[in-house]
Amino acid sequence: MEIRIDRESKSPLYEQIAESIVKMIDNNDLRSGDRLPSMRDLARLLGVNRNTVSLAYSTLEKNGLVQSGVGRGTFVRRDGRAHGERPGGDGGFDWERSLARRALEIEKGVLERITRNDGEKRIELTGPVADQALFPVEEFRHVLSEAVREMGPSVLDYGAREGYLPLRRWLAERLSGQGVSIAEEDLFIVSGAQPGLDLVGKLLLDEEDTVAVESPTYYNAIGAFRLYGARLAPVPLDEEGMSVDALEETFRRGKVKLVYCMPTFQNPTGITMSRARRERILEAAARHGAAILEDQFDAELRYGGEPETALRGLPGGENVLFLGTFSKMLFPGLRLGWLVAPPRLHEPILRIRRCSDLTAGLLAQVAIHRFCERGFLDRHLEMVRRVNAARLRALLEAMERFFPEEVRWTRPDGGMTLWVTLPRRVDSVEMLLEARRRGVDFSPGPLFHVDGGGSHAFRLSFSLEPEERIAEGVRVLGDILKGRMTGSPRRPEASPAVLL
Repeated sequence: MEIRIDRESKSPLYEQIAESIVKMIDNNDLRSGDRLPSMRDLARLLGVNRNTVSLAYSTLEKNGLVQSGVGRGTFVRRDGRAHGERPGGDGGFDWERSLARRALEIEKGVLERITRNDGEKRIELTGPVADQALFPVEEFRHVLSEAVREMGPSVLDYGAREGYLPLRRWLAERLSGQGVSIAEEDLFIVSGAQPGLDLVGKLLLDEEDTVAVESPTYYNAIGAFRLYGARLAPVPLDEEGMSVDALEETFRRGKVKLVYCMPTFQNPTGITMSRARRERILEAAARHGAAILEDQFDAELRYGGEPETALRGLPGGENVLFLGTFSKMLFPGLRLGWLVAPPRLHEPILRIRRCSDLTAGLLAQVAIHRFCERGFLDRHLEMVRRVNAARLRALLEAMERFFPEEVRWTRPDGGMTLWVTLPRRVDSVEMLLEARRRGVDFSPGPLFHVDGGGSHAFRLSFSLEPEERIAEGVRVLGDILKGRMTGSPRRPEASPAVLL
């Protein structure tokens, strides 16, 4: 029996592959103990990326239908548990079967292959995270102690669900000064950008709703939207940002509920969307009745070029949901961000927060308001911009020096990341596994794609390491790239015992 995939279907390819195998198991075309093809062989037979097959097999394994062993392959497991395993596995209770379907649907795929717990210290060219060495610890300790001393027990109580009013006012004034006219009543304090994404999911998304996302996009947004049963429609990027032609094609295929984008210093590419592109995205979404969520997570980290007005600040942008965070400007452990929403959504947001997170922590809000109001934030940002700009220059100069000519990369004016595109014969996940053995870490491209793509690309971040370590990390990556681009191809795996 053959696996058939429909590339025009809204269902991701990995889901179609997994569903086909489930049907074969149910029809006894595949029996307990039968060996499935290797991921490489099946990918070649179907003409798909190997990571797509990896996601399919991971989904089957999470549902107890197959069992994988390193060096042995993947086998059908009709009884839903490994040989000799107790049905419950934890005090006799079967937690695996009790997991909510949405929890099971957050596939691991590439993450399973690259998650590491070895404790090794590597050159970290990975996440867009603030450097602990730059944290303004003394200034924040001062305002934190002052808040507790002056406000007493009240600062440790619950705060308003909208957030601490003085902080909301300060943010509204700051954003308005950047061309995004915002009233304080439109602004809600949330416990970071990720809870903000979760709040939008609760607010807008029903099962099977379609969310158009940039491709590549922020990988934790992929999981956040899928938790609510949304279908994700990838929209490719070019040098000006999200492709309007591709977005229009997505609209033509069916109703799109939400468009999620990062117009400034997009994660993972670092691309900044042009003014003309922003206007066209706004117009297209309005014409098709789609909401827009604009993620402005690191827009304050500009090192060159002229800033573009946020979608929210352009004509027609008054209905854009606008998400921001202090995590990239200051420190991630603070867990404070903001969501700007149009008036029609205010009451639904408050109702949702009543039965979910209630509110962000009041003490942190009071402290950060004092920190910002006294100019500590702007002073800190000035230093961070200077340091990060030097690190970005070091990264770009090292790439020019050590990377082969066939490799291409973006050149951002700010943010924390850039995107590297490889020749098709180089797989970024395989490259990462070798890089880790040689003391360097980065983020492979498949993490940022919803459709199994990205094998021939990866993200580099420059915010965590000093310039000399960045240059050394790039030297190592360049050496690996040269070896993989000039070396002989590996021999294919043996034919599988079960042919589909």
